[in-house]
Amino acid sequence: MADLAKILSETGPQAPAVLGVRLVPYTVGHAIVLQRLRSPFVMGGEIEPTDLVEAVTVCSQSPLESIRSIKSRWSGLVLWLWGKRIAKLNLLAESDKFQLWLKEQSTAPEVLMESGSKSKTPAMPWPERVLVGCLNIGIAPDDAIQMPLGDAERLILAHAEMMGHVQLWDDRSEAIWQSQQEV
Repeated sequence: MADLAKILSETGPQAPAVLGVRLVPYTVGHAIVLQRLRSPFVMGGEIEPTDLVEAVTVCSQSPLESIRSIKSRWSGLVLWLWGKRIAKLNLLAESDKFQLWLKEQSTAPEVLMESGSKSKTPAMPWPERVLVGCLNIGIAPDDAIQMPLGDAERLILAHAEMMGHVQLWDDRSEAIWQSQQEV
């Protein structure tokens, strides 16, 4: 792992345990894997217990290790054994804990204005746009997929702000907004 991705991963908050397994920092690579697996945690839709197990498998190890685990010829047996182990857990509470953790991973500030852009709905999936943003600011592909997602978003937005492409929500914007709410 590159030094920057390692520093960012190891200095962030500790991830929770879900289904009795400690998660690792949520990276750009994890987001891409979950998107490619069409996980309802990132794509939306109804969440089944198997979706939670699959998402926890992905997010409890590196993205490449998780792919190996999911594609392993022994994955069916492992998942069956794991299903027996977690049968007594409150799966709804575990799913809620996982969803809250995922939501907290996007830590970038809100964009107030984008200079010169027309509002449109992007066609490409969000994890792939984050990866391209990392590549555009000079982060190598292997480093980008190992970078915590929130940090990748913030670096992309910091670059866009420095180039004058966006205006970001800041303490001054918050103070103005708060003063307007009091009126």
